[in-house]
Amino acid sequence: MRTSLSLAVLCALALAWVVDPSLAQDKEKVDKRALSEAYGPVKAMIADKKLVDETVAQIKKCDGLLDYKAAIELLGFFEETDRAWDSAEGDKNAPKEAKGRPVAAYKIATAILDCVRKMAYATEVIKFAEEDDLNNTEKYSLRPRMAMLDAIARNAGDDEACMKFLLEYCRDAENKADTDLRILAIHHIADYPSNSEVPVILMVALKDRSWRIRDVAIDALAKVAGKTSEDQIILALINQLAVESGKLRENLRNALRKITGERLGTDSDEWSEWFKNKKRSEQGLPEKKGGDKGTRVKVFKTESFSDRYVFVLDTSVSMLKKITDEEKEKLKKSITGEGDEKDPRRPLDWSLINCKLDLAREEMIRSLEVMDPEKTRFTLITFAEKVTVWKEELMPTEPKIVNEVADYLRAIKGGKTTNIWGALDRAYDLSEQIAGVDTDKRKPKKRDKVVTGPHRDEALPDTIYLYTDGWATYGKYAGDDKNWQKFSQEEKSKMYHAIMKEMKEELKDRNRVSRMTIHCIGVGDPQDNYTLKDIASMTRGEYIAIGK
Repeated sequence: MRTSLSLAVLCALALAWVVDPSLAQDKEKVDKRALSEAYGPVKAMIADKKLVDETVAQIKKCDGLLDYKAAIELLGFFEETDRAWDSAEGDKNAPKEAKGRPVAAYKIATAILDCVRKMAYATEVIKFAEEDDLNNTEKYSLRPRMAMLDAIARNAGDDEACMKFLLEYCRDAENKADTDLRILAIHHIADYPSNSEVPVILMVALKDRSWRIRDVAIDALAKVAGKTSEDQIILALINQLAVESGKLRENLRNALRKITGERLGTDSDEWSEWFKNKKRSEQGLPEKKGGDKGTRVKVFKTESFSDRYVFVLDTSVSMLKKITDEEKEKLKKSITGEGDEKDPRRPLDWSLINCKLDLAREEMIRSLEVMDPEKTRFTLITFAEKVTVWKEELMPTEPKIVNEVADYLRAIKGGKTTNIWGALDRAYDLSEQIAGVDTDKRKPKKRDKVVTGPHRDEALPDTIYLYTDGWATYGKYAGDDKNWQKFSQEEKSKMYHAIMKEMKEELKDRNRVSRMTIHCIGVGDPQDNYTLKDIASMTRGEYIAIGK
C-alpha cells in the first residue's frame, strides 16, 4: 500500500513536470542551458543594426531566464537602441552606437526593459540592490533603473530579501534613496497590503516634502484601504486634505471618494464631520454634502486645482489656417464658460480668433489671467516637426509675463508636420531637468546634500495641457504617410494605432515617476480621439473634443 502511494506521488510529480516544467525548476538556481540557448544569439543580433523584429523576438525568449550578469549586459544596449531617433535627427548627445540604427530600434529597447522586469530568480534580482546598480546614475539612466526595481518588486511577494529591500527603500530612513525610484517603490508596495508595514509606510509618506511622494502615497492608500486599516487610512487622508494645496487636493478627494463612495468635494471640514458621524452609529450621515475649498481654474471644459502647468500647443500649419464662419460657430458651441456665471474668466473675444491656434492662445491667456501669481507657475511648449520651449523654468502668472507669452504665440509661424511625442517627451525632460537630471545624457546631475526648505519637486510641473488638431505625423512615434502610400486606409490605421500603443506604453512607464496629469484638448475634425482619450485616461486627465 505504501509502495503504491509512493508510485502515485511520483507519477503525479512527473505529470506536473510535463504539464509545467517550471514546477520542477529550482527557483533559486539559474537554468544555464536554457539561458544560453535563448540569450546566446542576442548580442550578435543587436550588433546587426538592421535587425529589429527578429531581435525583439529573440529577447522575448529570454523572459524569466535572465541571471544578473546577462541582465546587466542586456541593459548596456538600452541607450543605443532607445535613442536611434535622436541619432537620426543629428543629436550630438545620442550614443555613437545608435548611428545607423532604424528608428524602430526603440522596440528593442522596450523588449530589453520588459525582459529585465520579468526576471524570475530572486537571488539574481536582489543583486541589483547588493551591487548598488539602482543608485548608479553615472552608468544607468532612469528607465533601466526603474526596470531593475520593477524586477525586485515582482519577486518581493515570494522572497524575503527583495521585500525587505523594497520596504526599506520606501522608508528611506537615511535620506539616501533616489526620489524617482522611491516613488516607484511606494507604487509597488501597494501590491502587498497584507504586509502590516505597508499602510504605516504609506501614511508616513503622506507627510513627505516631495509632492510626487505624497501623490503616489495617496493612490497607494486608496488601493490598499479596502484590505487593511481602512479607518486609519481615511482619517490620514482627511488630515492631509486639511493642509494640502494644488492638484493633490483633487487627488485626495478622489481617493476618499473611491474608498468611501461619498462625494464631499475638497472641504476637509465636511469630510471630518462625515467621519465623526460615521463613527457614531446612532446618527445617520450628515445631510449637507459637497462643501468645497481650494482654488479651481477652468481651461476649456476642464477644472483644475493645479498651480504648476505646462501648456503644449500644436503649431503645425493646419493650426494657423483661417477657419470658416461655420467652423467658428462650431467652436463657439464647444467652449464651456461662455455664459457660465461661476466662471471668473472674461468672455472670449471671438473677433481675435481666426484660426485654431488663436483659440488656444486666447483660452490659455484668459485662464492664466485669473490664476494667483503668488502661487501659480507655468511654461509653454510649441511643436510642429520642431519642438520649442518658451521658458526652461516655470514662470509666475504675472500680467507682464502673461502678455509676453501672448505676444510670443502671435508671432509663431506654422510647421508642416505634427511631432506629438517630441513635445510630450520634452515636457517630461523639462520636469526631470528641473528635478536635477542632465537630460542630454539622460543621467541625474550631482545633487546637493541640503535637506531643509522646500523640496526641489515643488518647482516641478504637475499638469500638462496638450492642445492639437491632428495625428502624429513626425517623430519617434508617428505615422509614415510617405512610405505607407501602397497600403489601404485600414492597413494604415492598424499600423498607426500599433505605433501609438507603443508611444502610450512609454508615456505610461515614465509617468509612474513623473506623476503628471495630462488633459488632452482635441480641436477640429478629424482628430486622433483614440490616442488623446487614452493618454488623458491613463494620467488621470480629461479628453475634450472641441469643434468636432
